[in-house]
Amino acid sequence: MSVKAKIAAAAATFALAGGGLGTAGTLSASAATRSCGSTCQDLYTQKFGTGDILDVKGGTAAAGQEVILFKASSSDPAEDFVITKLGSVGSSYGHHWGLITPQFDATFAALSAYEFQYEPSGVPSNLCLGTWPGELAQAGFKVRLEPCGRTRNVLWAFFGGQFAGDHITSGYDVLINGATDSISDPLVLNYPAGTPTDKPRPWLDVEPLHVYPDATVYNNQQWTYRNGPVK
Repeated sequence: MSVKAKIAAAAATFALAGGGLGTAGTLSASAATRSCGSTCQDLYTQKFGTGDILDVKGGTAAAGQEVILFKASSSDPAEDFVITKLGSVGSSYGHHWGLITPQFDATFAALSAYEFQYEPSGVPSNLCLGTWPGELAQAGFKVRLEPCGRTRNVLWAFFGGQFAGDHITSGYDVLINGATDSISDPLVLNYPAGTPTDKPRPWLDVEPLHVYPDATVYNNQQWTYRNGPVK
């Protein structure tokens, strides 16, 4: 069975693996800048590791602003994000996230739902990591800042990045965008072709989940966060 099929079949029963975002509960880690303190986290991909973390290009807190990976720095407030756990997809669907579709809830109800709010230097912007607001996500949609809590585009459901038999084994997570209704090809947070040092900087997007023959998810689609400030 493919990983895509396993996500659909197992979402109601599998717990997320240790070490990844899905096990964080109440998250407490320091951010890129010391001024943001213990309320912020640094998100990074398995492909590039802790040296390149989530960053708002130019640091501009505005809807539609592009999100990239950039060299980790203790003096760059553009790298300050707060990860907020909203509960399960199912509870969010039933209570304060009426825009989640029945299709998404039916498949991913047991998964944890999160938002990533941009908080440069610890100041909330009320803007979160998302896709084009109010639109059904499509492969290749750019990931950008959009108003928190208004649409399913800023919700992300987490699932472990590797399977071994019936167990999830990776310390990284796949981030499924809340604006996708595809069960066979869920759209996930993706680092596109290129590297964080390229110019222009590659803009994060959402793409169908990609796996190797051994059921390991591509490393540019696996994410986790850093404990402790950048030094």
